[in-house]
Parts: sequence; C-alpha cells; structure tokens
Amino acid sequence: PMAIALREGRAIAGAEAMAERPDGSRVSFLAYPTPLRDAEGHITGAVNMLVDITERKVANLSEARLSAIVESSHDAIISKDLNGIIATWNNGAQALFGYTAEEAIGQPMTLIIPPDRLQEEPAILERIRSGELVDHFETVRRRKDGSLVDISLTISPVRDIDGRIVGASKIARDISERRLAEQQ
Repeated sequence: PMAIALREGRAIAGAEAMAERPDGSRVSFLAYPTPLRDAEGHITGAVNMLVDITERKVANLSEARLSAIVESSHDAIISKDLNGIIATWNNGAQALFGYTAEEAIGQPMTLIIPPDRLQEEPAILERIRSGELVDHFETVRRRKDGSLVDISLTISPVRDIDGRIVGASKIARDISERRLAEQQ
C-alpha cells in the first residue's frame, strides 16, 4: 500500500495487507499511507498508519466455521430473544418444521407450538432468564402443514459480550421414530 501511495501520489484508506514478523509469525493489518508534499507539491515522503486486524480475522474465521456447522446440521438450530421472537433459523429447522427462514425469523416461537402446549414457552423463557440450561426436554411441536412432531429440545441461554442473557439457542431433534418404537 505504501508503494502505491507514493507511486500514484494519493492516500490509501484501509488497504489490507499481511506482514511477517522476525519470529516468522504473520500479522494481518490495514494500511493507511498518506504522501507528504513540500510547498511545490512534490512528494517528500509519507506517513503510514497500520492497524492490526489479526484478532478480527481470527474471529471472522471462527464465526464463519460456526455458521457453517449450524447451517449444515440436520438438527433444527434456532435462536430467539427473551420475548420469544425467532432470530435465527437454520436449514435443519426448515426441514423439520417446514417454514423457511424468511417465514420464521421475526415471528414468535409460538408459531411452532401447538395450542395445548403454549404454557411451555413462558416457563422455558423464565428458566433461560435465570441462566438455566434446559436439557433434553421432550415435547411436541407443530409443523407448517399442521402435523405434529415429537422432539427433544436442548435450550441454552445466549449471552452478550458483557455476559448478560439476551436470548436462547434451541436445538430440536425429531424423536418421532424413537417414540413410535417405544409405543410398539
């Protein structure tokens, strides 16, 4: 970025680059080189500010991996806020419940709860607000087509960067075949 700024005589704003440190480790950074000019406008040098973005790159990679894991899961993975409004909806949720992400996100979780089970949602939200994990809760949910499905839920509190509980993540697994086998 510095060579470009000097060659073209213009400031470069936030060009991403990588440098190798003497110990062989590499660091990603954003460069902000700015040419310096004398009274006649001739370039006499440059000032360069470098911003280390290594941690951001690592975090982005980690986030991308986690997102890929969630999207490729066959289990329904859903997040909701503390008001029970659906915030995320993976492909597994679409396969299990029949709603696309566009149809589900922004809707209340009661979208998939049968009327005779509506009391479960406030109880679950209260447990989440207190920081409790709801593990292997077996229940029934309703698909888009109205059919019912036996599921096992694991629900975990989701915390913000300051540790405050801001929502919940749900993993739902279809246990219909197991229930049928038990009944037989």
